[in-house]
Amino acid sequence: MTGSRALLPMALALLLAAGCSYTVNGDALPQAEFTTQAPTTTRTSSPKGAPKIAKPRTVVGVEPCKLLTADDLKAIGPYKKDPRRADDQIQESCQYVLDDGSPAGRTVVAALYQKYEQVQSRQAKGHEVVVDGHSTWVLCDLSGSEMACTATLAVNANRSVLIAMAQPSGVPDQMLAAMQPLLKAALSRLPAA
Repeated sequence: MTGSRALLPMALALLLAAGCSYTVNGDALPQAEFTTQAPTTTRTSSPKGAPKIAKPRTVVGVEPCKLLTADDLKAIGPYKKDPRRADDQIQESCQYVLDDGSPAGRTVVAALYQKYEQVQSRQAKGHEVVVDGHSTWVLCDLSGSEMACTATLAVNANRSVLIAMAQPSGVPDQMLAAMQPLLKAALSRLPAA
């Protein structure tokens, strides 16, 4: 498998083992965290438990490929391919392949995801940050020369929004910084619960 098609499986390797569950291979990189310059994002060291949810949102009737737009993704690059549903990999997900100047491009996945606490327990090496008052569990993992980062933002007691990104030779801090506005954009498109 070559090009951008190889990147999605790497990102999904962090997410999937079978069905609705997934495994995390390797250790999270300690430097992987969101920048703390923005006042709406803070890193927390709180124990695992009930997530912070500033304004509960619903995912009912939301189309995953409408979570992000070309305008949201323009800082990374224009579409290399049209966004497409990727339900065969992750339920209720959309894959975006972006032209970031590299031969393969950069893959971003957005998904209406599972319960926040499930992600915390499966990604024990991750850590929590708070984005716009919502707990967000982040993890980056390296496999060969490819870096994959995931950020799972709690939107209600039973669901979350996942943003995942894979990039050859990716730098976790830079990738997570690029993902922060994507999380905010996806959150803004969810209706209030």
